Amino acid sequence: MGRKEKVEKGRSSGRPRSERSKAAILLAVRELLLKDGYANLTIEAVAQRAGVSKATIYRWWKTKGELVLEAAEQEIAIGTVPDTGDSRVDIDAAIGQLIDTFTRPLASIVIFAAITTGSSDPNMAHLFRDRFVYPWRVSACEALERARARGDVLADDPQFLLDVIVGTVFQRTLVMKGPMIDGLKGNLLGVIFGPKRST
Repeated sequence: MGRKEKVEKGRSSGRPRSERSKAAILLAVRELLLKDGYANLTIEAVAQRAGVSKATIYRWWKTKGELVLEAAEQEIAIGTVPDTGDSRVDIDAAIGQLIDTFTRPLASIVIFAAITTGSSDPNMAHLFRDRFVYPWRVSACEALERARARGDVLADDPQFLLDVIVGTVFQRTLVMKGPMIDGLKGNLLGVIFGPKRST
């Protein structure tokens, strides 16, 4: 086998190993978060569980926060609010997206960590806000603006209504010892739109 063939063989076999290592790391993070929580998660423990070196982890992620956000990306992605043409349906979906996301076991751990560790890891807080919160908030604000333009809501400040939604869902799902979500969506819709009209 010539030198060129050896190089090509090394390149083709190296990438799958790297992808397997990366997948093992992200899986280890998710498992350890659910087992021990964010505060007790260490890079050393992740490396040991994934069967890689700490240097390998730091080659791909600069901080623990960045690593955790990528590992939990699918769980903490809130999404964007649809535009169905029906104000109440859109805001119902927006509230449902928050509740569904905040009550996922892994997401609740990561979201609470991103919010509460801002002073020790501001980059994690910024990444969480910019990558996951802002896209949803922008789309939710647009939905409330559409509702206001239709005359479906009386409040002139969509940002305030968003704060009411987010703050209430945050309290009921992440702050309380056990999630208190029974009737929550209906109560919030009632605050925003008033009693549902009978057809």
